[in-house]
Parts: sequence; C-alpha cells; structure tokens
Amino acid sequence: MSVKTHVPLNDNVEGRYGSWVKQSIDLISPKNLFFIGGRGTAKSTDIQAERTQDVSYDMPRAQFAMVSDTYFNALDKIVPGIIEGWRERKGWIEDVHYVTDKRPPEHFKKPYKPVVQYKHTISLFNGCIFKLGSLDRIANLAGDSFQHVFGDEVKFFNPDKLKKLMPARRGFPEVSGSTYYRGTTFTTDMPNVVEGEFDWILERADLMDKDQIILALRCGCVVSDIRKEYYEAFNKGDYKKANLHKKNLERWVERWARARKDLSFFYMVSSFANADILQVGYFKDVLESDGIEAFKSSILSLKPDVKKGEKFYGNFGEHHLYDDGLNDYYDKFGILDEKKESCLSLKYLDRKKALDAGLDFGDMCSLVIGQPRGNYYYLLKNMFTLAPESSKELAKKFIDFFEDHQYKVLDLYYDRSGNQYQKQGRDWAGEIKDHIEKYDGVSTGWRVNLMSRNQANITHDQEFRFMKGFMGEHWTRMPKLKIDKFQCMQLISSIRLAKIKMKRTATGANILQKDKTSEKLPLSKLPMYSTNMSDAFKYLMYRKSYVKIANRSSTQTFNDPVIVG
Repeated sequence: MSVKTHVPLNDNVEGRYGSWVKQSIDLISPKNLFFIGGRGTAKSTDIQAERTQDVSYDMPRAQFAMVSDTYFNALDKIVPGIIEGWRERKGWIEDVHYVTDKRPPEHFKKPYKPVVQYKHTISLFNGCIFKLGSLDRIANLAGDSFQHVFGDEVKFFNPDKLKKLMPARRGFPEVSGSTYYRGTTFTTDMPNVVEGEFDWILERADLMDKDQIILALRCGCVVSDIRKEYYEAFNKGDYKKANLHKKNLERWVERWARARKDLSFFYMVSSFANADILQVGYFKDVLESDGIEAFKSSILSLKPDVKKGEKFYGNFGEHHLYDDGLNDYYDKFGILDEKKESCLSLKYLDRKKALDAGLDFGDMCSLVIGQPRGNYYYLLKNMFTLAPESSKELAKKFIDFFEDHQYKVLDLYYDRSGNQYQKQGRDWAGEIKDHIEKYDGVSTGWRVNLMSRNQANITHDQEFRFMKGFMGEHWTRMPKLKIDKFQCMQLISSIRLAKIKMKRTATGANILQKDKTSEKLPLSKLPMYSTNMSDAFKYLMYRKSYVKIANRSSTQTFNDPVIVG
C-alpha cells in the first residue's frame, strides 16, 4: 500500500529529517524500548524527545518518571537534552506546551494524581507530569506510581537499584489501555564494563519476540501509508474519499495497537546509522582524535574489554566503589537553574578535618582528593586540567569546589617530577601550593603541606605489589579503599584500563611495568583513557605511613617513598 505523496513547498508543513533508525522506532512504537546507539545518533534530542511526546499524547494526565544515575546529571545533562529536542526539533514551546519547576497555568489539564511539590517536575498542557529522580536516592521514587519510566545514559544505572523502581510502574485504569502503559524507554551508548559501567541493557535483547516486532512494523507502515492517503485526499478537497481513509485509519490504528501490546524492542546501532547527517569527515575526525579503541566503543558500538591477566590493578573491584556519596544539596536547584558544584554535596566528607590529595603533573594535571574516615579511606573527588591550562586553573577548581570546607588544610602528595622541575627552575608543587593558598594575590585561608619533598622514585613493580595488597585488603591495619563512583569517574576508568607490560633489561631479565602508552593519546582523551589519574592515586596512597604498615604485615619489602638527602 506504499503511496508517494507530494507536499507542495507552499503548504503549511514543516519538513523534519529522521534517520532510518528513528523511523523504525516510530513505526514499531513498542511498550518497552531498549536502544544502544553510537555517538551522534540523537538519543536525547530526537529519540527520547519524541518518545516522551508520543507517550504523553497516548496517556494524557498520566505521571511519568524521568530517571538518571544522579540528581546532578538529571538536572545538568539529561533533561536539558530532552527539552532542547522539544524546543528545537519537535515544535513545543515553553509556557505553551510545558512548564518546569512550577505550578502550571490554570488552562493546563490536571494530572490524575494531585501534585504537592512542583520542584523538579515538568508539567505538560494535557495534564501529564514528569517527575525527576535519581538512582542514588531511589527512595524518593520507589514509593510513587508512574505509568512510564524514561532513562537516558542507562549504562550508569545500577541494575539492583533500578529493580527497586520497577514496581512503581502502576497507576490509573483511565490510561491502562495505552500500549505504553507500564512501559520503559531506556537509551544509552555502548556500556564499557572496563570503566565500571553496567551492561544489563544487553540482556534485554532476550525479551524480544521478533515475529511480533515484524508484525508491528508492518502495521505501522500501513498506518503511515493510510495517513498519507488521507492527507492527499483532504488536501485535494475530496472529503468523501478523505472520510473513507479516516475510517480505514481508525481500523488500522487499532490493529497496530494490538500488534504492539506488551512489545519489547531492543536495537543496537553504530553512529553510521546517522551517516547522512554526520558525514564522512566526522568519522575521520573522531578516529584521528580518539584513537581506534575509543572509536570502536563510542562510534561502532563494540564492547571493549581488558583481560583479567592484563590488568595492572588486578584486585580492584566493585566493592571499592560507593554510589551514595551525594546528599540533598542539589535539590535546591531547579531544572533550568545554573548548578554550582560544591563540597557541600559530599555525604562522606568531614568538613572539619584536613584533606589529602595526590597530584600528577604534565599536559594533563590530575588531582585526587581523599580523606580517612574510620576503617575506610574515601576518595571523594577527582579534578584535572588539560594544556594550556595548568596548576593555576587546577588550584581554582579546588578552591571553588571546597570553598565551604571548614578546616582548610591540604596535605599534598605528588609526582617526583615536581621535585625534579624545582631544580630546573619550575617548581610545580610549589606553584600549586602558592595558587591554593593565595590566588591572584588574595589569601584563600588554605594551608598546603607538601608531603613529597625529597621523595624517591616509586617503581612500577613497587606500585603493583603495594596496590595488590592494598586493594586485596591483605593488611588488617590498613584502611579499606572506597571511591565515589560519580565524583571520581576519570580515576575509576584510569584504574580499570591500566595494563601490565613486561620489559626486558640489558641483562635479559624481565621487569613488570605499567603500560604508559595511553598517555600519548590526544589531549581530550587523557582524562578517561590514560594512566595519568591513576598515577595521582598512586602518589596519594603510596605514602610513608601506609608503606610501614605494609612492611610490618608482609613478607615483601616496600621501599620508603621518602628519602631525606
């Protein structure tokens, strides 16, 4: 029933481009959508934006959950992308079709469930309401009821926490006839388990009934063709024929809905699905700037991996991470407000005690900030700068984030090169100390203690053996490591991706080394894919007091990192 319909340029019609992937999703319109797309496939601004519209049109006055891994990411990344899609691509206008963070106008329809608090909500003209939520504070959502759940960047979603939200998909019989009722819309790019991301979405492929998907697609194509025929007849003024097409359309829409009942659709595509828009030059630029490994995952949607035996930090695991490190600090910000990151958001920070930090210098300056707390050592935040930014800009980031820290003392452990550069006329460690204590000549109230003056070299073999024992929790007197999963993403990735390599000496002996080739990547790739941040972590943890504990508790001997000469 394929029909070619000519639309004159002077018609009041807006032309929109949709990739074949987007059109396939629209024609199938499943209850549950699980989509993995490479970079540039418009997951937020096109797929999520239109799905939210379609679902809200089909279930007026319903309540939906818009979920992210953290509240900050929901406010700063996910929701702005969807709203951009509504505004720039889908024709919706703020204060006409939707409002954020406030009571909607009186002419907006009312949702079935009364709303008490409008902060962190999006209200639509047809009575639908989106409630923002995050998995780091799942209790705020789990007790509510939602008729559909939306989530973008779900590679960051802990499946155990997500399970607690799924029973909240329930609600009003008035909308239970919708195909989308109690459904989900989850999108992401390829999860990288090496970097600590979650790949549970790949398992959703098993939920598909391929025959049902083909049936839904065929019905969707028929519905699309009838709509074109109806448009053609109506435009020509043949209202009798248009009325016949309208009745036929109603019959096929009903058949289409039956074909889509309880349908789950999993689809995974590379960025080449949108090649008509991105064009060849884009892919060449990404390959040149990112390197082949990043290109495989971010563009081609191929799963990356580092084998267990290749890992430099072989005892690093999920038990070292925590994902409840934020309190309710970000609740005060509205959806469209400018967000200020602050140490006030860190649940496990003791603002009345000194901070520790490990620092690595170079084209990428890396800073890992931590603090002991009871039997644990918490890594609270990592920061970095890329050339031409350097120590001054890194100091500014630290000062701004920890502005509200009360006991302004920082014990700084750093790269041995900081001492070497001191002899050559540039004192990296002294520079950042000066910038933190007195920025642009104005005292900040901070005191920085340089803990690595006269420090000896820490060999790769020493680091490997120390971290094996430390992360393996072999030494009972040593604190157990805990890393904030969201505030230290670059550090976690750096640790996970660090590989072993063996080097043969002049005498023929093999020595173990950390593979540093990743530090030759393009500048923009260094934070997530290089060993730089893990080196800052090394300087922070391989300290004199911890080495003493390791030496007392182990048959191996670790060199003292500090030599007074």
